[in-house]
Order: sequence, then C-alpha cells, then structure tokens
Amino acid sequence: MSRILKQSLRSRRGFLAGTAAATGALIYNPFERMAWADSPGQPRRFLSLFFNGGWDVLLGPDARAPGTYDVIELGTDLLAPEFQTPIAVNVGGTEVLWGAAMAELERHADVLTLFRGVNMNTVAHPTARAYINSFIPPSGLLTKGDSLGTRFAAADVYSDLIMPNFVIGMPTFNATLPPELTGVTVDKALEVGDLVRQLGPSGMSQTEQLLRAAQDQLEGCVSQHYAGPIPADLLGISRERMRDMLSQGLEASFDFANDDALVARYGIANVNDNKDPAVIAATIWRLLETGLSRTVSARLQTAIDSHNNTWATDHPTKLKAGFDAVAVLLDDLRQTDPSLECTTVVVYSEFCRTPQLNGSLGRDHHFANSILVFGGGLRRGVCGATLEQTLGLLEIDVETGLPNVGGHMLFPEDIGATLAQAAGLDTNAFRVDPLTAWIA
Repeated sequence: MSRILKQSLRSRRGFLAGTAAATGALIYNPFERMAWADSPGQPRRFLSLFFNGGWDVLLGPDARAPGTYDVIELGTDLLAPEFQTPIAVNVGGTEVLWGAAMAELERHADVLTLFRGVNMNTVAHPTARAYINSFIPPSGLLTKGDSLGTRFAAADVYSDLIMPNFVIGMPTFNATLPPELTGVTVDKALEVGDLVRQLGPSGMSQTEQLLRAAQDQLEGCVSQHYAGPIPADLLGISRERMRDMLSQGLEASFDFANDDALVARYGIANVNDNKDPAVIAATIWRLLETGLSRTVSARLQTAIDSHNNTWATDHPTKLKAGFDAVAVLLDDLRQTDPSLECTTVVVYSEFCRTPQLNGSLGRDHHFANSILVFGGGLRRGVCGATLEQTLGLLEIDVETGLPNVGGHMLFPEDIGATLAQAAGLDTNAFRVDPLTAWIA
C-alpha cells in the first residue's frame, strides 16, 4: 500500500470509529431515536464554544467602570486604548458593562442570557476543564457523565445526519446515551476538509479500490472503542456512510481559499491558520450549512492563560478575536432562526482570572466565572452577580437572578440542568433542580 494511502487511512480512522458509533441504533431500532426529539418544527442546533485557558471577565462579560476599587485592579493604563473603556449593553432589560473586546456581540444581546458569578469550585485547569465539559462536578480530574454536546445532540431527530455530534479540539464523552451520539472528533478545524475530501477521481479507480479494501479491514481499530465486538453490519453501515459523504463533493465547502465571501464575512486573515477563531467558526458554520451535523463543540480560542505582562497585550486581543468570531457565527445562525428559538450557543471558559494583578503584571486563576448562553429557550437577561469591589462570589435569588444573602450559589450544573429542561431533556444527571424561572 502506498505511503499516501496509509497516511489518509490514519487520518480517517477516527472518523470511521465515530461513524460506527453514530450508526449504532440504525441496526437495532431505527424508530427508537424519535423519542429523543422534541422539535416539531425547525431542527435544533447546539453549539458549545470553549475559550481555553481561563478568560478575564473584567475584560469581557463582567467588566467594571473606570475607578478605584477595594480589591480590583483594572490595569487600564496597561491596555491598548481600544480596550480601556467598557461598553454599556442592555441584556433583557438590564444594563450591564462589557469589556470592549465584546463589542461585536452587542448586536446579539437581545438573545442572550448572561450567567455571572458562577462558582467553578476549582482553579486547576484539568479539574475545571473536566467540569465545564459536562457541566457536572468531576471525579477528581475526570469528566463525569456525558459531554454537554453529546447530551444536547439527543434533543433533536438526528437519523438524517452523518455526524450527529461533531467535536473540534476537545475531549468528548458518552457515558449514558445511545452510541450514535458519540462525538466524531478532529484535533484541528482544517482536518474537516481532509475528512470529506476524495483521495482521487471519483469512481472505482485503483486508489479507491485499495482504500475501500483497507477500510474493510479496520475492524480491529474501531473495536478498541467498544467494550465488545462490533457487529459486521454496523461496520458496513458506517463505511457506507463515510463513502456516501466522500462522494458528495463537500470538500469545496471547506476550501476557504476559494470562498472570498466567507473569508470576508468571518474576517479570515490566513485560511490555513488552525488556531484562528475565525477559521474555526467558519468551519462550524459549514458543518451546519452542509447538513453534516447540527451539534458542534469546539475549542474556539487558545493560549489565554496569561500569568505575566502578556495579559495586557495578548489577552484582550485574543478575547476580541474569539468574540468577533462568535458574533459572525450568530449572524449566520440568525438568518434562519432570528430569535434562536431552536438554537443554543453556549460560550464559556474553564474559570476566570484574579481581580488583582500579580508581581508580573498578569492575572492568576479565580473562581467567579461567567457563562454566555445565546438562545436555548431561556429567558433573556442577567442571572447572577459578583461583588462590585472584589469580584467575589455572591448568593442569588434564583427567581430574579439578583444578589440575595442566604440565597443560592450558582454552579455550572445549575446552568446545565436549566438548558436540559428547556430542551426537553432529562435533568437527573445534574442532581440539581433547574432554574425554572429562567426558562422562557
């Protein structure tokens, strides 16, 4: 077998494993899936967008007006002029301050539920990432339960999808749900183009015959993802799904170099930059637009873990790039779902950064996180708060979302249960009651 063919097989091995999982229930009971759906009209879409490293909420969704505070050090004089002044935004009738890095998202504030003062209960990256992956408290460093994307892929009929649950640059877990909801993963956004690209001319060329023969021998590679052997017919169905996808000519949809309109709309500077949030967001949009998936989880931004003086230069710039990409993606999503009635977009990081600057003029890790939910069937507005002078955690009245001493401390599982309830999904895994007052 040629070196090129071997490389291609390796790159697609993970996809074959995922499509095998994504096909499972088709063999046993193709109608059982329908019970998971609660969307009589437009299909549901779910996006989980992760800012990796711990974002500074003072530069984003929990900003403060210029001034002097008891504990908070704004560090405004260290920032570029464009990031020094926060903006006032109306969210569900409540005026809040956002960092200037979020300016492009203001046009989508009308479909936003902003959760502030979310207690992450950890400032360790592995634990927080495990927590925020499922919105369920982890077991040490291990994610507990199902990834949020896996769970919400179950909120719609997905029998028409080749990849019901697609994941870019993140771990994904399926502990309790049907096997067809297991995430199909790629490490980098541009690898999606490789997945859908024909190796050579269509038709039964010699290369394609060799590829198909090699694919038919992949049972051992796929079987390692399962506790027991995989039925031959399941593998056959997964291979046919992959071959069908490859025959559709979808590679053009992910060839951004030849799509000037998409590049301009998302502000892509380098179509080959896998770390550019604009490239990742455009890839997500094409996964949805082509009908390959309706549930996508992605690591949208990286390297924002600023503990030194790069906080002032790199952190706001990277936040802006990520938020700008989310804004354009929401523009596209709202073309077909203006109020995001059937669309949920969750934007988050594993925790936030300290209110005080450290000795290196950077910020360290802090508990009081913010989580943004666009759409999702939630009531628009602001739920939760942090102490104005210290960025400390506050208990709230769950009905109003306002501070209330002796009230409820907000945790990620509260948000997960609320989103699940709004989507018609079971909430038992979260082991908390949903915030029913925040469901529209």
